[in-house]
This record gives sequence, structure tokens and C-alpha cells, in this order.
Amino acid sequence: MKSFLLYGPKEVRLAEKPMPTCGPKQVIVQPKYTGICGSDIHYFRDGYCGSFKPKYPFALGHEFSGVIHSVGEQVTGLAVGDQVAIDPSMPCGSCSYCRGGKYNLCLNMRFFGSASCDPHHDGSMGEFVVAPASNCYVLPPGISLSQASLLEPLCVAMHAVRQAEQIAGKRVLITGGGPIGQLILRVVRAFGAYSIALSDVSAYAREFALASGVQQVIDPTDKTALSQLGPFDIVLEASGNPSALSDGIQLLHRGGTLVLVGTLPETFSIFGNAIMSKQLRLLGSFRFANVFEEAINLVAAGIIKLDGLITDTYAFAETPLAMERALEKTNSMKIQIVS
Repeated sequence: MKSFLLYGPKEVRLAEKPMPTCGPKQVIVQPKYTGICGSDIHYFRDGYCGSFKPKYPFALGHEFSGVIHSVGEQVTGLAVGDQVAIDPSMPCGSCSYCRGGKYNLCLNMRFFGSASCDPHHDGSMGEFVVAPASNCYVLPPGISLSQASLLEPLCVAMHAVRQAEQIAGKRVLITGGGPIGQLILRVVRAFGAYSIALSDVSAYAREFALASGVQQVIDPTDKTALSQLGPFDIVLEASGNPSALSDGIQLLHRGGTLVLVGTLPETFSIFGNAIMSKQLRLLGSFRFANVFEEAINLVAAGIIKLDGLITDTYAFAETPLAMERALEKTNSMKIQIVS
């Protein structure tokens, strides 16, 4: 089978790999739609993502949907030809985090398209992938295969919003208007936020958010306008920019909540005294847990809309071009690879 592997910064090349074999409780999926995630962009741009540094070439891609190609002998509820969305998380199931329901924190997690585990687990930028049958969800009416590739980032957004707990009736600021920020916007709208603002340096991202129903947008480089915002009950930081985190701390109510979603630099300064004196809650949100089926149901019911998020599509053979386009981040939102 053919697979596009990451060999280093800005180096994704086509390679031949053995066809995966299917265990008794596994299925082989033929990916049809793969979304390019911010973590994929980090790997492509830098050759690593945060503390996850590849030791050898591997295939990126964890936001994907596809068609069942074959099933293991003990698999029930799935059949060849089924259209499925795939939860890319493969926790161990036995550590204290897994037993406590926080499997996204599993220290033995295997994850599609990630160097967080060794051996690295190839993602969906290949012709076939093997997956646990329990990670595959047959698509209900109302969700296309194309939309289904957005379910994983939607889960990231839902998990982040859940960290803030009560959303209904609250004033919310989202810093960062990329795909995750835009999905957070759709989630907090669905969950009943009273007032929502979004900040991003990109005019395109701000216009995109306005078209998606945000009440107010702001260019964070305009410090005068920024100082007139707020105060907010909740800030969801989805840009990965330390200055956006600083803005969020300043714009929060006393007793407010700030959730970190974007991948930040390893070290940076922070307004610690403001966190202390305002008694803020500063929370992290990593991947997601226990939300995949709920996300499917909310989309199928029309409560959360995914329309318009996919702005660019590329054929599988054009995967390196798709990665370059995603790196540009200009006048585009979600880049999708179609097989």
C-alpha cells in the first residue's frame, strides 16, 4: 500500500508499506477523508509537535473517516462497506487515568498519526489503516463521510468547553479563530452562552466567525479596542500564542475561568499575580475523553452545525501540497485530503 510519511521538517514523501493485517477485534479501514490538524502542521513545519519528537518516519493524520475494508473474526456490529468515523484514541484501559475516566491522560496512549507513543502509530495519510473495532462508529443519517472527518476536532472543542463547566448564560471569549476556535464557537453557542467574542489577528478568521454567529470580533493587535472588551466569565485559549493567554488573563472577571486548548511554547512568562489576585481558574484541555458518541448525536440532530468549515480539498496524491497549503493559514480554514 502507499502511504505519505513524515521524514522531517517540510518533508512528506510517498512510500510503500506492507498492507496492515487485521487482528480478531480489529478492522481495516480505507480512509476517505482526512482533515489536517494543527498538530499535523506543527509536525510538518518543525519536525515535531511540542514534546513529541519522531524517532523515525511515520504517517500523519488522525481526523478521518472511511469505509470498512475487512473485519476481524470476533468483530460484531461492523461490516465490510460500512461508513465510519474513527476515534483516534487508543488508551491502555488499565492505568489509574483510564480507570478514573480520564483516558485522554493515559501514559500508555497510542494515537493515530502521533509520535507520542513508541512505536509511532501511523495515521490516515495512507491507503489503509488498522483500527480497534471499538473505535469505529457507523455514521447515522445526516452525517456525510466528509463531515465525519470533523468529529475528532469537534470532540477536542467539546472537551475544552466541558472543562469550563457551566456555559449557559456566560460571557465567553475565544482567543484564536482557527478550526478549533471556530468549533469551540459552535459548541458554546449550542450550549447556551449569553455573549461570545472571538479574537484573531487574521481578518479572514474574524469574518469567518461573524458568519458563524459570533457577536463580536477583535483584532488583538489593536490594544485600545482590546482593553474595551470584557470582562468575561470564561476564556478559551485556542491560538497557542502566549500573548493571547496574557490577554485572556487581563480580560477575565475575578473568579473567572481560562482554558488552555492551543499548543503553547515550552516556556514563556505569565501574569501569575493576576491569576492569584483575581482568583482565576487556569485549566488545561488535552485531546478529549468520553465525548465522541455525544458529538455524533449533536451533529446528527442538527444542534451543532459543521457546514462551511472545510474550505480546501486535495486528492490523496496531492498530500504534500495539502500540507503546504495548511501551513500558509491564509484565507482557509480546514484543509481536507480526499482519497
